[in-house]
Amino acid sequence: MKDRIFDRSTSKFWVLVAMMAVSTAAIFIRLSESHPLAIAAWRLLIAEFFLLPFFIFGFRRDRDRMTGMRLLRLGLVGLALALHFGMWIWSFQFTRVSSSVILVTTHPVFVAIISVYLFKEKLNRWAVAGIAMAFLGSLLVVGGDLSVSGNTLIGNLLALGGALMAGIYILAGSRFRKDLSLPTYAFLVYIWAALFLLVAILIGGVELFVEAPGEYALFLALALGPMLAGHTLYNWALRYVSPTLVSVSLLGEPVGSSILAWLILSEYPGAGAVLGGPIVLLGIYFVAKNTHS
Repeated sequence: MKDRIFDRSTSKFWVLVAMMAVSTAAIFIRLSESHPLAIAAWRLLIAEFFLLPFFIFGFRRDRDRMTGMRLLRLGLVGLALALHFGMWIWSFQFTRVSSSVILVTTHPVFVAIISVYLFKEKLNRWAVAGIAMAFLGSLLVVGGDLSVSGNTLIGNLLALGGALMAGIYILAGSRFRKDLSLPTYAFLVYIWAALFLLVAILIGGVELFVEAPGEYALFLALALGPMLAGHTLYNWALRYVSPTLVSVSLLGEPVGSSILAWLILSEYPGAGAVLGGPIVLLGIYFVAKNTHS
């Protein structure tokens, strides 16, 4: 039964589940009053706690394939993940949620460029059209919210930097996941990312521990939802589907975040979200139908 639930035939369904899970991230981050680096670190550390038993069991199968060079390469993937979380979460300090989410989800552009020119991945015209449609729809969700003012520009650039790092993280994951089990890959990459963030926290003199219990509830929600049910499911799916499909599916995040902001924060979506949401989803559909998996 387990094999029928988690196999190639269901991989695109689980990509959809992961997309819905990551849509909650922006809400939890916005509700938190902690430092961005602390939010990112706790998100990873709590996720590691839940992954540890699976890692211990799964590592037995991967021990022979775990060389020192591979561990260092996983460290580079972890660095990309740490930079993605750090820059994206920090962007909320300077720009609006809608702007940050849409800009960080532009990483399919980076994924497509790197895949075509570095890894020679073939994308047919319908897949390319799907990427363009999803990106255009996401821009409509934001509408005219982007600004060129000082602080907002910093936030937008941080979100774009997070998008680039997410693209590198997804592409690298697609290559390492081919011969490593999910628990081994996820645990090692997440622990590397957490270590990099902890070093940054130490250097920057950031408070890691907070007094408000509600903050730890938000950290737990980030770890269980967007991290484990989101990112970890994406890492599992990378064994069966194209990294471009995984990357583009994340373009549904602005739509999901807008709906949750309406329900939880009473922030009503504007006309851009109403018009852009269906275009985003249609773009994801075209990519899913026209990407080899």
